[in-house]
Amino acid sequence: MIIHTEATALQIRPWSQTSHMVTWLTPEYGRIVTAIKGACRPKSAFLGQYDLFYTCDLLFYRRERDGVHAIRECSPSALRESLRRCWRSAAAAAYLADLTARVTVSHQEAAAVYNLLNRTLDTLPRVPLHDLKALILRYEVNLLAKLGLSPNLDLCPHCHTPDRQWLRFSLPSGRFACPHLAGASSGESAVALHRDVRQLFLNMLDRLPDTADGVISPHSGTDKNHHPPHLLLGLSRFLGMFITFHLEVPSAVRRVAFELLDKNPARETVPLETSSP
Repeated sequence: MIIHTEATALQIRPWSQTSHMVTWLTPEYGRIVTAIKGACRPKSAFLGQYDLFYTCDLLFYRRERDGVHAIRECSPSALRESLRRCWRSAAAAAYLADLTARVTVSHQEAAAVYNLLNRTLDTLPRVPLHDLKALILRYEVNLLAKLGLSPNLDLCPHCHTPDRQWLRFSLPSGRFACPHLAGASSGESAVALHRDVRQLFLNMLDRLPDTADGVISPHSGTDKNHHPPHLLLGLSRFLGMFITFHLEVPSAVRRVAFELLDKNPARETVPLETSSP
């Protein structure tokens, strides 16, 4: 069966000396994997037609058994070359693509996640470098919502009174811990979450990047959109634990991505060759 669809390239892995295995995200079929034979040969029709973060028009032969499909045609519709001019933007895009590939499902409609990913990739190059982590957090918040796995941050009027700034969040149940509820356990995995971090999560929810106006910057100078660094750090830690617990994504992948974005800009230049002493 021949399928025609749009797709964004998430991962490219070598299959042989001249062939690639490409993981895509599509709106109608979710995550798919295609084998591109002879992709690296000098006269291949696929040379320059796909790369990481490209959005392409695909024609592929759908196979139900092994899950790896044979590609027939591929032509790019969005190259996103600007992501290749800044390694920080590329590192952020690589993390988003890897996370999306890990949490999406094969042969399952994913139009909402597909739209979220493409809008975020289009916005990345225009975001100031110090705001890249805020954009990643916004993506993670909305990705959880699109997957139906967003944490329940509703407050209990009995246990979470306004005078309590720090709240106990249960990771297994995905909600704030209430001692009076049936089944509540004092020994379950829980984290302390500040009220302001909870509000920051809610503020980012359903506020997607706008390809025309850019992402709402946490340092835009307005009180409404200004997020202090300590709140972003608190939200980053909370999301890291929640995603690792519920999506089974290795924490090291996320940690390395954020460490790269924290590198000192004054030390970005690295010599290609070093002379021996």
